Amino acid sequence: MAPTSGLAALLLVILAALACVAASVRLGFGPVLGYLAAGVLVGPAVLGLLHATPLVDALAEFGVVFLLFAVGLELPLPRIRSIGTRPLALGLLQIGTTVLLLFGMALLLGLAAVPALVLAMALALSSTAVVVRFLADRGLLSSRLGRTAFAVLILQDLAVAPMLVAVLALAGRDEAGLAALRTLLAGGLVSALALAFARRPLETAYGHIARLGLDELMVGLSLLIALGFALAAEVAGLSLAFGGLLAGMVLAESGYRHKVAADIRAFRGLLVGLFFLSVGLRLDLTAALAVWPRVLALAVGLYLVKGALVAALARPFGFDLRRALALGALLGQGGEFAFVLLATAGAHGLLPAGLAEPVTLAVALGMALTPLLAGWALRRLAAVPEPPPRAVTTAEAPALAGHVVVAGAGSVGRQVAECLQQAGVPVLGLDLDPRRVEAARRRGLPFYYGDVTQPDVLDDVGLAGARALVLALDGPARTRRVMAFVRYLFPEKPVLVRAHLEEEVAGYLDLGATVVVPEVVETGRHLATAVVRLLPEAVVRTPHALEGAGPCDGPAPARTTPDAADPKA
Repeated sequence: MAPTSGLAALLLVILAALACVAASVRLGFGPVLGYLAAGVLVGPAVLGLLHATPLVDALAEFGVVFLLFAVGLELPLPRIRSIGTRPLALGLLQIGTTVLLLFGMALLLGLAAVPALVLAMALALSSTAVVVRFLADRGLLSSRLGRTAFAVLILQDLAVAPMLVAVLALAGRDEAGLAALRTLLAGGLVSALALAFARRPLETAYGHIARLGLDELMVGLSLLIALGFALAAEVAGLSLAFGGLLAGMVLAESGYRHKVAADIRAFRGLLVGLFFLSVGLRLDLTAALAVWPRVLALAVGLYLVKGALVAALARPFGFDLRRALALGALLGQGGEFAFVLLATAGAHGLLPAGLAEPVTLAVALGMALTPLLAGWALRRLAAVPEPPPRAVTTAEAPALAGHVVVAGAGSVGRQVAECLQQAGVPVLGLDLDPRRVEAARRRGLPFYYGDVTQPDVLDDVGLAGARALVLALDGPARTRRVMAFVRYLFPEKPVLVRAHLEEEVAGYLDLGATVVVPEVVETGRHLATAVVRLLPEAVVRTPHALEGAGPCDGPAPARTTPDAADPKA
């Protein structure tokens, strides 16, 4: 019996999602396939308990907005600029040639030009969620193979926006040329205005809200911004999803980026899951099973064609044959944005009846099998990652391991960050005082607003892959709380602590600090150094006592035990 209320429908959706996603993840296929299976299970194709309702459709559309909002948060302009010329050229070439090749193949199979182009654009994109998770789990993100795959995926994510615009333009195919020009101009104008003028007002708004200290207001502001940009994009003739991506890109360079990403992660995942579930609701499983050989052939054919094309394109960019094939194995599948483009095109009548279901199932099957196929390919090809580069730009730090996280944007934290940058070590800082974050960012330091005791924030800044954590916080009570929390989550992570007084050293060491530096000792050493430099006649009887005393001249003599071995200090 079909449910009679929106609440009952929502309860069925959540129950089916929990069961199917848990089973899918347990079997190693990832959550996307689980959400699709949940939609098929409760939808009209199987049990007939639930049909696509306005409530489910609205939640699914919001899920796409927040999916692209989260993608935009990971695409600050410095990171895009840091991709490098060769990976950038490879990514652009991959997108362009894949679209052209798939478009030509679709035409040969008898599709009309418009659905063939939509299909080619949708299938040209790979799965960022699946591939990045696969690389991170195997420690390959910092290898050349991982960095190249990540760069191509970033460019594919950026390509979603113009592809959405192109689909909307194709929807007005009676005046296709004029519609395309009008839509592209609107998209370009909205994007340029938002990226040029929206960031500072939004940072100011976040600053005012942050000073009130209420997390729910921060979450509310993020919702307002994401949905507000989506509405503005829709008014401009674009899609809600395009507005979500644009909102994320505007905030990607702000000091509140990691806090926003942590705040929206939980309900973003649920809403995105509901989008995939709504896709499953619309799948005619009976019709799809009737043509299951076609579904299987499409999934395998897409993986082989895209993988071979990526491998062929990688060879002129310095990849040997084995690593080129490994890159093809990583990027051969379709991606989650194929569902977005296919759903948008279907809503505007751009696809013939019966086409979306087998294509959607084929993409889902390819995504589910990617970890197995890519893992097998890497083992067979012995694609051992090269060692990571000795220095990485700070723009890459959130995506790559090997950076240092500094908690505290006061004078000590800023000095630590500056010294690490001068030494070529990527650094990323956090602080809960928006004024300090703004002051540090004005000095060119990569500090962000965020609470170091929030696991989602620590996950977003990549503490698990960081070389070390530096605690330069105000107040011993807060430092002890953070120290205990971090040591509980990361028992082996090197943690260096700034102590205000020598009496605090023993307590921090008992909590598991790796190194403790008493501030008063370092202040005294700097003052003594200044006096010696001021008085030419001064005689330094123990020159090594002042060695490295300048702020960035070398490693400071740190205390690792109370009253430790520098009596001259």
